[in-house]
Amino acid sequence: MSCLCEDLNVASPMEFAVFDKISGAGPRLDLGDEYDVHMPGPWNCPVRVVELDPLSFRFATLEGHVEAGEIEFRATDTREGDVVFTIESWSRSGDRLADVLYDRLHIAKEMQLHMWTHFCSRVGELSGGRVISKVEVHTERAEVLGDTRLRARFLTRAATAVFTKGFSMAARLRGGRPLHTSGLVFDATLHLHGTSRFWGVPLLDDTAEWRGIARLSRSVGLPPPLPDVLGLALRWRQPADTASRLGGGAAEDGELTLAELLLATTGRSVLGRHLLRPASRWSPAFYGSLLPYAAGDRRILLGAVTQSARTIPAGDAALAGAVDERPMLLELVVATEFGPWEQFGELLLTGPARSDDGEPMRFNPAWRPIPGLPPAGVLQKVRGPGYAAVQQVDRRAGATRL
Repeated sequence: MSCLCEDLNVASPMEFAVFDKISGAGPRLDLGDEYDVHMPGPWNCPVRVVELDPLSFRFATLEGHVEAGEIEFRATDTREGDVVFTIESWSRSGDRLADVLYDRLHIAKEMQLHMWTHFCSRVGELSGGRVISKVEVHTERAEVLGDTRLRARFLTRAATAVFTKGFSMAARLRGGRPLHTSGLVFDATLHLHGTSRFWGVPLLDDTAEWRGIARLSRSVGLPPPLPDVLGLALRWRQPADTASRLGGGAAEDGELTLAELLLATTGRSVLGRHLLRPASRWSPAFYGSLLPYAAGDRRILLGAVTQSARTIPAGDAALAGAVDERPMLLELVVATEFGPWEQFGELLLTGPARSDDGEPMRFNPAWRPIPGLPPAGVLQKVRGPGYAAVQQVDRRAGATRL
């Protein structure tokens, strides 16, 4: 702690944050000193030292900071003779822009995660000891009366009601299914090998082979060769112990759990991955999740991209013939909302193609979530109840739900 007080930059990741003393005598940190924390972006983050003792010091944010709150750095001895270094902050967004960057776009949140993780790791190196555990990150939220998040919750409920009623009406008019009325079903095999980073999610980290089914369909149902938003719905079985490891409860050996993922043709760019993109061919094409999932503190998107250069027109007959001739191979990819795509496995679709017109298949990821990947964001919260309402229409119409 004495070393940190001599120079905060000795542990700070200089590419993310540089501490520049703007008020106070001498280079050493002292009570009442003020610093500008220079970070990437059109702002600096001014803070003042409000508490100081031999094993800790605390900053309070000043006007102009992107957050309003306090942050404490401290070292603590344990009964086992180890030392724990902790960075603990209590804060809220300082203004509307900061709220958008942190809670909506997650840019500031991602920067903070990397910044303080690096800081903790560097302190471990400077201590002269040996680091014996990983950096642990814990986040808690407290709702404050008048907080915009409370208003957002009411807006979410209203949007859910509108979305649910609209989809239910469309389902009645179209005989039980508002979109993707007909499609083809194939056997699917997921070959997983993970990525260069650890996500804490079995789907993205495990080396495994999981089997399931896939349904490919046209969204609106426009006749070929007119372009349409193409859908790829996946359902697979994976060992239930992966779900129990992530808090899903105990499971017997050999038990399997169902998981589902819905993809549609989107763009691949940072903007395009959030927009549906009509296509006139099943391959080559990019299928994205459009809506994000939460992998720990990160928001991610999932996707599948056809690996072969062969062209398959977006018609049922062309698709069935192509897959019967040769299995359809797609790369499974993952990306943060603003990061590059990285492959974590492959998806193999094999024939024969089957129609589900007689017993329509129904997918609802809210009922069959991917272990370790909860849906994130307002639209994800709206989508689950909407799908459930459509499937209620199905039951009243006598359709089969699988």
